[in-house]
Amino acid sequence: MATTLGRRELRRLHPLLGAEVLGVDLGKPVDDAAFALILDAFNEHSVLVFRDQDLSDEQQIAFSRRFGPLEQTTRSVAKNPKIAPEIADLSNVDAEGRMIPPDDTRVVYHSGNQLWHSDSSFKRVPALASLLSGREVPPAGGETEYASLRAAWTALPAERQRRLDGLVAVHSFAYSRGLVAPGLLTPEQERELPPVKQVLVRTNPVNGRKALYVGSHASHVVGMPVAEGRALLLELQALATRPEFVYRHAWRPRDLVMWDNRAVLHRGRPWDAAKHRRVMHRTTVAGDGPTVSEA
Repeated sequence: MATTLGRRELRRLHPLLGAEVLGVDLGKPVDDAAFALILDAFNEHSVLVFRDQDLSDEQQIAFSRRFGPLEQTTRSVAKNPKIAPEIADLSNVDAEGRMIPPDDTRVVYHSGNQLWHSDSSFKRVPALASLLSGREVPPAGGETEYASLRAAWTALPAERQRRLDGLVAVHSFAYSRGLVAPGLLTPEQERELPPVKQVLVRTNPVNGRKALYVGSHASHVVGMPVAEGRALLLELQALATRPEFVYRHAWRPRDLVMWDNRAVLHRGRPWDAAKHRRVMHRTTVAGDGPTVSEA
């Protein structure tokens, strides 16, 4: 199925989320009319795929900035000091181009990306969008899966929606990385990223569509016993990640995939990291404010 996008085309990838944008070269300036159509598609489909984009970091940063200010990467053991601070290097290759052993702390740290999550939900101002560029991809495995939090919300009975709307969850980077392995964050890093509150249900301000806001960074629910709140969050995440709500993206070299962190969860899938390189560069567009007022 294809729909017209000016002189470009938009092809649906899944009944509930995801569309491929055809006929756009993101290495060149995108005119305002085309950008408006891409932005509309982003708000509608949550995940956009651009194939055959031979981008430099500078070009990726320039296009990403059209959507808003960019986050800088979180300081961690896996940070690559040779690339721009606006780029998160999600690779199994070090700054010198050498493959990193699978048991290296840097690879273990990045394995947290294989948990279902929404980027930067552990920050007071969570991310709006992420743009991931596949510079080198393995011949098998290493896919990225996207789960529709809108579809999960719509699947809930109206009475359940009413009880959930208005709840607040606590999101914590230390909590999610603790699910991977202890000690991945230093005490200083934990202090730099203290737990934050986020609404459990988010509304897209453009089209009014609601979505659950859960994922591995969500630790517990304000006003509930920790165990009870955690069980609720896991239940809602299981709902959101049912197979019928998930689009799996099989990477090709030079793909750029963009997604709406307000409306989808995502996770990376394993590959043979001892044999195959996977070089992925991500830019992250900051949100426009906190989801919970501290006033």
